Amino acid sequence: MTTPEHSLVGIHVAFALGLHRTVGWRSVVFAALVSNIPDWDGLPMLFDMQRFESGHRVWGHSIASLVLTSILMAWTQIRWDWIGGLARWGLLQFPALGSLSEKPHDSQTYGIKALISFTCIALMSQMLHLICDMVVSGGKGLSSWAIQPFWPFSGAAYDYPLIPWGDVGPTVILMTGIIVGAKRKELVCPISRSTLVILLVYLMARGAF
Repeated sequence: MTTPEHSLVGIHVAFALGLHRTVGWRSVVFAALVSNIPDWDGLPMLFDMQRFESGHRVWGHSIASLVLTSILMAWTQIRWDWIGGLARWGLLQFPALGSLSEKPHDSQTYGIKALISFTCIALMSQMLHLICDMVVSGGKGLSSWAIQPFWPFSGAAYDYPLIPWGDVGPTVILMTGIIVGAKRKELVCPISRSTLVILLVYLMARGAF
């Protein structure tokens, strides 16, 4: 999947679980941003294509990396509230996210409960990234690109390509869900759940045919 699609999956899952109500709006933004963390292993592309080809979908897509980066991202959010900082700097400008610039309640930002909550959100979002990469792989002129979740302890690679990379179907489904949810805010939870179900059905149907 592309970066926007990974973020949209994170947003819909956060809404589907009602995290904006139980944890706060920061959790939705956090899920959207952290959903893309595994792709840090694509940065070598800027300097060395050989390292990119050997490291992408390996270094950052391993469970060990997911655990470490989830704890790190959760701790930094709790320690410095960088999401609130982005909002105060005007880098997060959405009406529904207006409360981000305000200091959150202590239970939403500090303490072991918050650390556990944000770590779990990060782990969930990154695990979904891995699943999405396994089912959206390959394409015209491209071979499927498996991930290695047990690196560096094992080189076992996995992929279950259902649709090719670049297929517009997921983008259309996920964006439609966001637009509908924005118009019907009181129904955003069931709308996101329905969006994820439709996405799953689409993936299965495309994989079958």
